[in-house]
Formats: sequence, structure tokens, C-alpha cells
Amino acid sequence: MIPFNLPGDRELHEAFPYTFKIHRLTADVPPHTHNFLEYTYAFYGRGTEIINGIERPIQAGTFTLLLPHQVHQIRITRGQELHLYVGAIGLQAIYGSDDAADASLNELLLRAGTEGEPSYQLDEGISRQLLPIFETMHQEILGNRPLSQLMFKTKLTEAFIFLERSCFTKKDTETYSAPKHKKGKMWEMILYVYQHFREDICLESLGQRFYLSVPHISASFKTAIGDNFHHFLEKIRISHACSLLISSDASVTSVCFEVGFSSYPTFSRVFKERLGMTPTAYRKLHHSSH
Repeated sequence: MIPFNLPGDRELHEAFPYTFKIHRLTADVPPHTHNFLEYTYAFYGRGTEIINGIERPIQAGTFTLLLPHQVHQIRITRGQELHLYVGAIGLQAIYGSDDAADASLNELLLRAGTEGEPSYQLDEGISRQLLPIFETMHQEILGNRPLSQLMFKTKLTEAFIFLERSCFTKKDTETYSAPKHKKGKMWEMILYVYQHFREDICLESLGQRFYLSVPHISASFKTAIGDNFHHFLEKIRISHACSLLISSDASVTSVCFEVGFSSYPTFSRVFKERLGMTPTAYRKLHHSSH
């Protein structure tokens, strides 16, 4: 079964592509992928989080960071609840900004999402410092006060710098060794694919750019993300195609070439394999729901 693909709220396709909400879950969340980067912080209750097939407990103090290609689901025991802050960042914020501060934050996010674990159980001291930041972010995103958007992004950056210093780099600094360099090279390739997915990228071109053999790159992708390079590239392209189909009036053919496919039949076939419907049907379904 292909996981359901979530396009996210309409705001993620607009000028300020950020959302931040509180979800109070009393039932399971089925397997799905995102058309955006998602981060969550649990502050009440417990459940089981499954990311790319691996189960992890989720409870008060659990922070999770999910890149668009990752398959995610949550199980809630009957009679239990799980309360989460759920933040989302649209793809254009990651790919399209030329602002230096945005670029630094995006690099931090992508590095954490590709190098580190997807979830962390924060200790009590870290949770006490992080929770007020998230509370302020929630107030700012709901309010319509002057400079609310700037304050939100400032607190978002503060939160992730704090997490970078206290969690994301902890494992690396404790176990620093020669293999870390190889891991860094792998992250460079993944980041490059995220930034250039619209171009004609292949294993051979990556090999030439990063001075690595095609077999080595192929094996590294499988080890790092649990999928082969071609499937990984297709996931990114289809994810972005879903955003464009919902948020723009561009023709389906234009979307096909915009996200990097070289032929419409290939785009249509891959889209249907992944989402169980044609691009046209996907657009009609989501337009009719608004």
C-alpha cells in the first residue's frame, strides 16, 4: 500500500510557508508522507511513532524532525491521548530563499534530518528550556500583531539552534571518528539532490561531482536513507509536483517538466504508482476539497 501523501495546509504554498499548531490525537495516524518538512514536540501523553518502518516510543519530551521523503505514522493505544506541537515548513522556504539567515537555518534542518536520528527524547532540563519557545511560536502564528511573522521565524531559529547544540551534534561529538567524514559527504550529496532535483541528475553525474564511484554512491544512498537513489529522487520530484498541482494553475504537463521529469508518460506512470491516481485526478480531488 502506498502511504497517503499529505500536501499540507494552503499556507505552506504561499508567501509565508510556515504553520505551527497543536494536535490532540486520540486515534492512530495512518502511514503518510509529507510535501513539506515537519517537526513535532510531544508535551502530553504517549504513543508509538513509526518512521520508515522503525518503531519508536513517543511521549512528553519527544522531538521529531521529518524530511519530505520519510514515511510516518503514529499509533495511539485505545483510551490514551497524545498532544503535540506540530510545525511545518513549505518546500519553497527550503529551496527558494536567497536570504543568508534562511540558508543557514535550512542547512541546519537538512543536516539534522539526514545525518541525525529522526526523533530525540529530550531530558527534563532541555524540555523546560524548549517548551516556552514553542509556546511563543504558537502565540505568534495565531496572532496578527505587528512583526508576528518575523518573531515566529526568530523563535523558530532559536529553537533549532538550541536543538543543534543540545541534541543534533551530541551524538557526533561523542563518537567522532573517520567515518563521520564519509557521512558528511553523503549528506552533501543528499543536500545537492534536494537543491537540484529539477535538473538531469543521475548516479554518474553525482560520481563526477563528488569524485566517488557509482557503486559506492548507490550503496551509500541505500544505507543512509533505506532507499535507492532513483526512488529517492522520484519521491522528491513527486512531492514537489503535488504542491504545484494544488497551489498553482500550471498545466499538468508544465508541472511534469518543472519538477524534473523528462517525459510526461514517465511522470504520469511514477505519479500513479506512488499515489494511486493520475496527476489530473489528484488535482481535482484536492481542489474539490477546498
